[in-house]
Amino acid sequence: MAVNVYTTSATTDNLSRHEMLQWVNDCLQSQYSKIEELHTGAGYCLFMEILFPGIVPLKKVKWNSRNELDWLSNWKIVLTAFKDVQVDKIIPVEKLIKGKFQDNFEFLQWFHKFFSANYDGHEYSPIDFRGGEPLPIDPKTPASNIKKTSSGNLNRTTPAKPSALATRKPLAPKPAASVTKPTAQTTTTPLAKSTPRAPATARTTPVTSNNNQAHVAKLEKELEELRNQLTDMDEAVVGLERERDFYYSKLRSIEVMCQDNEATGQLDVQKVLNVLYETEEGFAVPTDEALNGSNNDN
Repeated sequence: MAVNVYTTSATTDNLSRHEMLQWVNDCLQSQYSKIEELHTGAGYCLFMEILFPGIVPLKKVKWNSRNELDWLSNWKIVLTAFKDVQVDKIIPVEKLIKGKFQDNFEFLQWFHKFFSANYDGHEYSPIDFRGGEPLPIDPKTPASNIKKTSSGNLNRTTPAKPSALATRKPLAPKPAASVTKPTAQTTTTPLAKSTPRAPATARTTPVTSNNNQAHVAKLEKELEELRNQLTDMDEAVVGLERERDFYYSKLRSIEVMCQDNEATGQLDVQKVLNVLYETEEGFAVPTDEALNGSNNDN
């Protein structure tokens, strides 16, 4: 099971956005240029597979999709992985998927601590995990060419252990000029020698269209279920926070009474009872008959 970690506003060891981005690219052998690009959930699917091998169905991950339904599918995979390893962190999917910097940066800061607490130092190959696809793909590349580009020249060598990055603070980010890029000598099969895909025929078009429609309908249903779950969680959190504040106010009121009467050492019992039995609509002190009945039961 996973080691849960918790962060507060008092946490002082958070990394800068540049250090965090360097850490992500080092661990995933990726080319993220902005933290917001992690909003698709694909990177976190890869992170969870690194931490807990076999926990993620990698064939279902949409590495470079530009479809919001596919992003939600990726986040569902992350949510399922969290549940399987008993992580109690609530993922704010609806906020993250919008691609806003602050939301994604705060979640990544937490995940960095989670990764450090759970990574055991084993070797892994993130490029092999994602089937050789670049991560992320150049946003200027047309969507129709994503599949073709993703099978091109890639560095498939086994990455060095990121244990130092996972167990201590990363060093200052390297200058841009010192970043090592894949070269022709470190690649395997070039794009020009790859086996050409057979062109689609008119007979397969209706089948593909029907499959796409069924897939979209399934994802829309899953999206609705996720939204309902998030709504239920939000309502539960609001209720718990309200209940917490209500009981805290009771304790605070009794504490003030004790402080005011500290010199005499005497306390008005009736006032304490009024506070204890107070409700949001008022307070109701139990009658003598109710109290006696309770004592008889005991």
